[in-house]
Amino acid sequence: MPPIQTSLLPPGGRTVLLSIKPKYADLILQGCKTVELRRSWAAQPVCTIVIYASSPVQKLVGVVAVREVKDQSINELWKTSQAHGGGLTRKELQTYYLGKRRGLAIMLGDVKSAQTPADPKELLPGFTPPQSFRYLDEAELKSIEQKLFSKRAKK
Repeated sequence: MPPIQTSLLPPGGRTVLLSIKPKYADLILQGCKTVELRRSWAAQPVCTIVIYASSPVQKLVGVVAVREVKDQSINELWKTSQAHGGGLTRKELQTYYLGKRRGLAIMLGDVKSAQTPADPKELLPGFTPPQSFRYLDEAELKSIEQKLFSKRAKK
């Protein structure tokens, strides 16, 4: 598994901010869920995800490394989900992928929970939660890294 870097600045790929429902974000941060299922994904290679726990939490809560992205049939996604703590029932998975023949399994690696979860509106001017994900630039990454992992960060 690729380790979480000491800096969020990726050497071999981009970093994205990904909207994830709080119950799934918690499972990822606990290390129980090591796959994130998506109908679509970034066109550019991604090596790190900044986790945005969506409503009602609405905070940046941690980062996770991306090990691999698998394009799979719905049956293969079900097997992957079961093997890697996907957190969905078969019916929920089928509903999520309704009308699709294939989907993506984002295989997750090392996780780092925020020392101080952060309100993204304080760090990203004009922030609106992405429907799926958004790429982060270097300045945004540095700001997020400092807020989430600085021992002096205030709640």
